Amino acid sequence: MTFRKACRWSLYLVFTLALSLPLTGCSGEDKKAAPDPQAATPMKVIKAENRDMPYWGEFVGQINAVETVDVRARVAGFLLEKKFREGAKVNKDELLFLIDPKPLQEDLKQVQSGLEYNQALLVKAEKDFKRFQKLYDEGVVSRDEFEGYQTQTATLKAQVRDNAAQVENARIQLGYTKIYSPIDGVIGSVQVDIGNLVGQGENTLLVTISTVDPVYVSFSVSESDYLRAQRNKHVKKATENGEVKIILADGGEYEYAGIFDMVDRAVDPRTGTLGIRVKFPNPNQLLRPGQYAKVRVLIDMLKDAVVIPTRGVMDVQGMKSLYVVGEDGTVRNQPVKLRFEVRDLVVVTEGLKTGDMVIVDGIRRVKAGMEVKPIVVPMNKSDGQPVSMDNSTPDNATSNDTTDEKTAENTEEKAG
Repeated sequence: MTFRKACRWSLYLVFTLALSLPLTGCSGEDKKAAPDPQAATPMKVIKAENRDMPYWGEFVGQINAVETVDVRARVAGFLLEKKFREGAKVNKDELLFLIDPKPLQEDLKQVQSGLEYNQALLVKAEKDFKRFQKLYDEGVVSRDEFEGYQTQTATLKAQVRDNAAQVENARIQLGYTKIYSPIDGVIGSVQVDIGNLVGQGENTLLVTISTVDPVYVSFSVSESDYLRAQRNKHVKKATENGEVKIILADGGEYEYAGIFDMVDRAVDPRTGTLGIRVKFPNPNQLLRPGQYAKVRVLIDMLKDAVVIPTRGVMDVQGMKSLYVVGEDGTVRNQPVKLRFEVRDLVVVTEGLKTGDMVIVDGIRRVKAGMEVKPIVVPMNKSDGQPVSMDNSTPDNATSNDTTDEKTAENTEEKAG
């Protein structure tokens, strides 16, 4: 073998041995093994729970006074005085207005004079009747003459009764010149200025008074909501105990609860709704007639309903579904039927049972059929507040669970 061939074989052997040696880093540390693409992805899930779920309906209602009275002039005359401050509270039988009484005082004097005149005639007629009755009994006067005095006495008695009625009516009319408050309440603005002629040909509206404590709130509900509430004994008991609330125009909830006062006798065939009236206390006079408010009424109460967070529901052309993780860690798209939502929770009536594991966050990165390692987190914290599924830790998690949860967070961040 020549020297050149010997060198070639030596280089070939050295190169072959070098390739057969294990690769190591310059620092001597082993490189981390590459992740297994078949390994299950850690994923946070919640378990469906049973809870008592109240369903509160909201309806637009209008506030009305329990009593509203229009104060009108009942006799004709010039308005002389106003005895109150507009917008103030007035008491029943408090003097409000004074109409010029002089014309009616003169009318009273006139009918009183007529009464007194006929009363005097009646006294004389009764004396004459008694005298002629005695003469008639003795046969001194004729029957026709006696009956004439009898008729005259009866006629004067009727005239006296008529005069007495006229006097009483004149006194009543004179009394209408002083106008008193018919109820306790808040009085509005005056509709006629002092000095104007009122009551001429019509009963002129002077002012309106409304009671303010308590007040009515009237609204309408659909037939289905009415039937649902009536059939649920828990709802009937709650409403009887005064669990009706209203939300005012500023978004704040009124501090006092109301009680049902009246349900209308029939459903309006034009709208398919039923009128309902609720009575609310109003000691601070915060509520005023004519205001609008949202009425919150307990419509339904589901005991031990299956619930999950609303954000886990997918809606594709009206079909509702969830990503449910099976015992083997496989994700499936589960169609469900829903009932109603309460804040951030929704009631599931079909397709889900208590304890099923549901993915509620990161559902856009999830596909049916993929394998995940479920990490169960509570639906609520110990204080009852909703858990943020992005950065929460299970209340009773072990150290391994915490490590898996961090891994899940890192995996989700990389996937995003």
